[in-house]
Amino acid sequence: MRVCLDPGHGGSDRANRGPTGYVEADGVLDIALRTRTLLLAAGFEVVMTRDKDVYLSLPARMAIAANQKADLFVSIHTDAFSSPQPHGCTVFCSAYDARSRSLAEAIEQALRQAGRPSRGVKTRLLANGRDYYHVIREAKVPSLLVECAFHTNPAEEALLKTPEFRQLLATAIAKGIQAFAGPQVVADAMIPILLDEKPLPVNGRLFNDVTYAPVRALAEALGLTVVWDAKLRLVRLIRPE
Repeated sequence: MRVCLDPGHGGSDRANRGPTGYVEADGVLDIALRTRTLLLAAGFEVVMTRDKDVYLSLPARMAIAANQKADLFVSIHTDAFSSPQPHGCTVFCSAYDARSRSLAEAIEQALRQAGRPSRGVKTRLLANGRDYYHVIREAKVPSLLVECAFHTNPAEEALLKTPEFRQLLATAIAKGIQAFAGPQVVADAMIPILLDEKPLPVNGRLFNDVTYAPVRALAEALGLTVVWDAKLRLVRLIRPE
């Protein structure tokens, strides 16, 4: 199964910020990249609408998912309100697509199991009755929008600024997708990979007594940046400075 992950905003669209400097565009990109690593390790194919700080229009995001023949579309955001009190996660789905709701319910349940206060699975409509969110309305596959937390809530903004909390969110989103889709690979084909006797969040797969692992997932688990050079058709691994 191929999942399209859509980190909201980015590039020139960086206005959504918390009271002490959290930027939604950066936070949701990190959550989406962490989710990708987990899904790749579980045997999914993953398409990203963006994997860096760039601006994409809503139609461009949908075109990427369509062109890459994604089976699911998950848009990742953090929420905002005019007062600091609202908190928790919300998952928005289509009012008209049962599979969109099933996917939303699986992710919302995984978020609750991870300890997140939930505002529930919701729909939002335009005056003409159509789904409000473009990425839900125009999708040809089950699609939803996850509001992971309120960056306008000081306590949740503080959490969002920590990698541990962003990993918790990514793990819940990935678990929800897995629960909806079912297992993607045979369990006994998965080979745990340990670093200093601690398991990495990516597994290998055994074929003919050789263990293979996706380069991007393994490298990112080791803290490396992965760059695909389409012109030269090679992968560059970059160590952090």
